Amino acid sequence: MSDDDWVNERLDTDLQFKVVSSAPRYASTTDKPVEYYAARAEDGLVLGYLWTCDADDAADFTRRPRFDDWNGALFWTGELIKAKARGLTPSQAVQELFAEPGTSLSGRIAPESRAVASSLAWLDTLDADRIPVPRPDRIKPRGWRPDPPLDPGQSERARAAGGWLYRTDPGYDPAGRVPPQAVAGAWEVNSAGRAVRFRHNPEYGTAPAPVAPAGEGVPVPPLRAGRRPAGRALLGWLEDPLAPRFCRLAGSSGSGRTHLLSWLAAAAPPDNPRADRRVHAVLPAQGLTVRSATWLLAARLGLVARTPAELMAALQDGVPRTLVVTDLDRAGGELLPGAAERIAVELLTPLLQVPWLRLLVESGSGTPAAAALGGAAPAGAVLDLDDPRWTEPERFASWCAGLGGTPVAAEQVHPSPGLARLAARTPATVLDPGASPADRASALAGAWWAALPEELRPAVRALAAGPVTAELWAALPGAGGPDAVRRAAELVPPPADGGAWRLQPDELAARVAAGSPAVGHAALVRSIADGVPRLTTGRPDLAQAGPERLGALLRHAVPAGIAGQLLADPEFLVHADPAAVTAAFEHAEAAGDPPGALAEAWQLAGPACAAGAPAERAAALHAWLAGRDEEAAARCAALSGQTWTARWSYRRDNGQVRGTTLGHGRYAGRLAVAVNGILRHVDPATGRDAAKTDPMRLPSFPPVTVLCGADGSYYLLRADGVVTELPLSGSSGNSLSRALDWATRNFADGVTALATRGEQDEPALVAVGDGGGRLHCFRTDGGPVLSPDEPLHRGAVTAVGLAVSEAGGLMVSGGRDGRVWSWPHESGRAAELVDERACPVTAVAAALTPRGPVTVAAWSDGLVRIGRPGTSGPALDLRLGGPARSVTVDPAGLVCLALPKGVIALGID
Repeated sequence: MSDDDWVNERLDTDLQFKVVSSAPRYASTTDKPVEYYAARAEDGLVLGYLWTCDADDAADFTRRPRFDDWNGALFWTGELIKAKARGLTPSQAVQELFAEPGTSLSGRIAPESRAVASSLAWLDTLDADRIPVPRPDRIKPRGWRPDPPLDPGQSERARAAGGWLYRTDPGYDPAGRVPPQAVAGAWEVNSAGRAVRFRHNPEYGTAPAPVAPAGEGVPVPPLRAGRRPAGRALLGWLEDPLAPRFCRLAGSSGSGRTHLLSWLAAAAPPDNPRADRRVHAVLPAQGLTVRSATWLLAARLGLVARTPAELMAALQDGVPRTLVVTDLDRAGGELLPGAAERIAVELLTPLLQVPWLRLLVESGSGTPAAAALGGAAPAGAVLDLDDPRWTEPERFASWCAGLGGTPVAAEQVHPSPGLARLAARTPATVLDPGASPADRASALAGAWWAALPEELRPAVRALAAGPVTAELWAALPGAGGPDAVRRAAELVPPPADGGAWRLQPDELAARVAAGSPAVGHAALVRSIADGVPRLTTGRPDLAQAGPERLGALLRHAVPAGIAGQLLADPEFLVHADPAAVTAAFEHAEAAGDPPGALAEAWQLAGPACAAGAPAERAAALHAWLAGRDEEAAARCAALSGQTWTARWSYRRDNGQVRGTTLGHGRYAGRLAVAVNGILRHVDPATGRDAAKTDPMRLPSFPPVTVLCGADGSYYLLRADGVVTELPLSGSSGNSLSRALDWATRNFADGVTALATRGEQDEPALVAVGDGGGRLHCFRTDGGPVLSPDEPLHRGAVTAVGLAVSEAGGLMVSGGRDGRVWSWPHESGRAAELVDERACPVTAVAAALTPRGPVTVAAWSDGLVRIGRPGTSGPALDLRLGGPARSVTVDPAGLVCLALPKGVIALGID
């Protein structure tokens, strides 16, 4: 063969470079939080993590640093490429990959290992060898009800409706009024449309409460200005079971909307014997934001919630409630002009989904807030007070005749009480009865301003800074002092509720503003500050200044650009109007200012700050500042006058704490904290993550109770009464595990609360509360089950605690009925009722400390009460901004409260 036979023409051809597109891929990086799942080998060894982020269409597989084999990662990368080609979102892709068996090198995705990382960088730090495999669910308790299925269409409807989808009996219109007894419960889904949990309605299938006869209700107070037709309409809306759940009270400024709703609240108090004529909470929205509105509304319902989502969760109790929101259009004030629409969208719209909730909102027509509510409840009722049929002409004319001042031509101002009051203070003016209320108000405001004596105009201009009290009005710059304010007050329509003064109707405020120079916020700040009393040391006496004055000071300090120094002063935050403080912090946040320790503490302690006295605010801020800003924490502690000290606060970014328990066995001396689907171990001395202790994955369901056995095994009680175990490696079960199985199988009303005490290699003591209000206590080595002769609680037991001493065991319990019992179960003595309040108990604890026994009880409205049995001193009451989901007391007496957003450790000695 010659050399020419080896010639290949292609070797002499120039190289051609062409762009060839690759298969579509998900993004491999993101700066947003990611959801991730562990890829686990058959022996439980974690090989890496499959993560997703729908917001950035990102997904990838991250190997654990200690593994050099790339083949496992390439397997999952290839599966993600195939999923992208089929048009799946990252979260849809991972759902499909749950069924993929994988290979020996890739492992298999563990659905129960789901967790959220704040960033990809944080994900790279995970290096736990194994994620304990939860044992299969234990025996289902008697009466156990499985969660109903949720198909993709229902998930999408729930996500679009704000995250909740209710399951009602056939024959009821979900958009109408459905009695709580006909609602099985609600699915809660996350923003991706995946189910979080099904919340069973405790009132489902129960007998409806009897309705008291009409004659037994609270007497209806008189309603003047001819408004009886409107009053009868609102009472009819309350009583009619077929009326829509939502009603909007409309009308122009001055039409008497707020006054009418105040009358309704007096005619239908929450304790009215007539259950069909009750208003359970009235929320004045003026000056509020979404945060402060949520905090105050929850407080007025006897609940505690930081966010609308937490309030929605608290309202899934099947209790019928009627809520009234006044002055929605004045929410946020000048600092946050979009607050009304945000409250309507973020807070009120989700509430419209609750079948047993009725909502009456005051908001004028044509506003963004009214449009949002109308879109959320298109079948809702609207009562417009500008409509003449809601006002009796004869009675309105008779009321106008009694106003005094300038005689009022009733037909010219009908049906507006606000126009009538302004007309009585204006020289005779002819108005067109056929004109709109706004046009008549503008004409009347112009005549009033023209007739106002020149020497009183500065006082009226000062009132444009309102709402203000009469005392503060007189102190404003240019007001002319108390005498000028007194004379001006005779010409300005008085506040309908007898509270703060402001120019009304709105057309009057607009006319005065048009004829006045721009508001000098810096001058107002100086003038208001000059009126603050002084201590003998010369420092401002903020406690004596009053919240209204300090709130006005802050509202003008923000546009003047000098609010920072006020918001950095803990004493100012403690004494100022909470709504003004919240709005100022949110204004700074919207401007991009990084939040400091005080701003973060205010947001965490918000529910306690919004509705509490200054001392309570100071105590709550002290608790959340502990370990973050010690100087500010110490100042707040001094302002609170408390006898306890917050040692530290533990929280994680975007963390949701589910419970705590003291560790045992290999975890002895540690505090276990269930947060964001992970069980972490914290050093009780410092409040920091414990060294050399790997976190543990939790199953996807949120636990009701977390227990730790003497050997270090963890047990999780679910809301449905099922117990799941996180065993130690190589553990094949122990006496406590078998005892919990036995309890689940044998107590007829299910297990609703659990506690245990015991030492390793010794029999443990187990306390059980059930759905019928009964308590049970037994040892894991056999023997009798001790129970009181009768149920101690009306309804389910919600929490139990145990303390063990040489004299025997002490069991404490709390229930849905708000009662707390103490039961020395081994002494033969009867149980003792130690406390009772009108809201469910969320947590209890009992412990023996170096200074004697300690009991702790917490209720759903956020109150925590710490007592020392056998002593004469008063119990210690505190509110820290959230309901305590669990309480632990360590042997040294450190009380650890698990709140939704963190754990706070208190020293009470």
